[in-house]
Order: sequence, then C-alpha cells, then structure tokens
Amino acid sequence: MIRRLKNKLFATLCITTLTLGAAAAPSAFNSVHAASAAQTKTVYVDVEKNVLGQAPILQPVKVTLSDTNTIADATKQAVGDGNVNIVSSQYGSYITGFKDATDNQDAFKDYLFTNNLKKLTKGIVFRKDLPHQPIVTDVNYLSEKECDGISGWMFTVNNELNHDSTYYNGSTALDNVPDGAVIRWEFTAAMGADMGLNSAYLPTQVTSDGYYNWATTKLVDPFFTRADKTTLIAKMANHANKTDTAYTNALTQLETLQAKQKNVDAAAGAL
Repeated sequence: MIRRLKNKLFATLCITTLTLGAAAAPSAFNSVHAASAAQTKTVYVDVEKNVLGQAPILQPVKVTLSDTNTIADATKQAVGDGNVNIVSSQYGSYITGFKDATDNQDAFKDYLFTNNLKKLTKGIVFRKDLPHQPIVTDVNYLSEKECDGISGWMFTVNNELNHDSTYYNGSTALDNVPDGAVIRWEFTAAMGADMGLNSAYLPTQVTSDGYYNWATTKLVDPFFTRADKTTLIAKMANHANKTDTAYTNALTQLETLQAKQKNVDAAAGAL
C-alpha cells in the first residue's frame, strides 16, 4: 500500500502510528496541531516491540525541548538522529520505522495472536501476493508492514490516543501535551488490538486491483486488557541506577505485553 494512503487510515480508523494502505482514512499520528508561545516542555519517550516478545528499542528517557517542537521532534531527540525514519505527509510528520537490526520477521513467527488475526481478517493481511499491500523486509529498521500488511508504529500520550477529541500525531506541538507527558511508541501487527487498544478497524476483503478494501473494515475488541504504564515509564526514566533490582523489575513489567495493572503499579512504586 502506498504510504500516503496508509497515512490516511489511522486518523480515522486507528482512532497511535500506523500507516496501512491505499484507500484509507487519516492516521492517529498524522493530524496537525498549531504551536504556541515558546516555552520548554519535558516529556518521556520509549520505543517498545512487546508484541514481538523482545526488549525495547529504547528504554524510557527524559527529553526537554521547546514546546513549539512536535512529538516527532521529541521522539527524534530521544532516540538520536539517524535512528528513526520520519516522513512528511499531508497529515503531518509520520514515523515509518525505528533503527533495529533484529530479525523481527523471525520473531513474528511466535506472535501470540496470529490465529486470531487470521480469523478476523480472513487471512488477507498475511497475503504476499497483493501488489499494493506488500509485506516488506527492512534489515536496518523495524518498519511498517514488516510482519503483516497492517503492521506499523503507534503511540499514546499518557496512555491516550487523543486529547479533547483530537487525535495526537507526529506533528502535534508539545504545547498541546501536558508537561511530563509519556510518549509511548509501540509496534503493532493488528492496528492496536494486540496492544490492548480499542482502535483496530481491520480489513476483511481485497479489491479487484489488489488493495485492502477499507469499506469492509470491522472494529474489533482489544485482544486483552491493557495496563497503563505511564507512571512506570516516567519513573524508569528518572531512576538513576539502571541496573538495580527495582529498575530490573520495572523493565520486566514494561516488556510484559499483557502485564497486570497491580504488578505494573507495584514495580513503579518500588522505583
């Protein structure tokens, strides 16, 4: 699918950072917010791929920059220049991948929700014969569409996809996020359902010219109950000793896809 069209799906259909396909609606990270008076803003950023059963690409860090900068700017500062692919679209800045040399397609063989996703989409998102919905291989980045045709990056701000009914996106200015906000990037193979988000409109049919038919999408329930890790992430970023028991236990909870809220809260409380 074409990136421009993919960017359209997640603003309406994803209702956190996915580009999905050709005839789609706008992305959850791709609507634009205006910047206001320049003041500094501190936010926390991490980059996770828990759906692949792997450690974070970026453990939680704190960054401070002007609030005229954007979520994409904060993310770039957190991971470092050259470690994230950011592209421009008519809907704002869009992140297609984070630098990562791991064999993620091999890890995807152990994806917990393969059978569920095949059933919900009638298997079309795993097809490799669709000319406009390719499944890609990127040896240097974990990129969108690398595991199935709807996989990609989503993010939440303080565990929310939107504020005041407006969806966050890469071009959202930091003056539109709270000071101390947690920007949590997560890789998804099911448009957020495999992250516990109520955001997944999954395609079920293919058009005659080889695109997902987004007119046939269905909103599916989250695959599990999501734990809010906002406090945990902020405390991890501020914790001085990244090797002590408290931090190690917190990292375990961060990496646990289906973590229980009580365990997350206990780990955060120990930091």
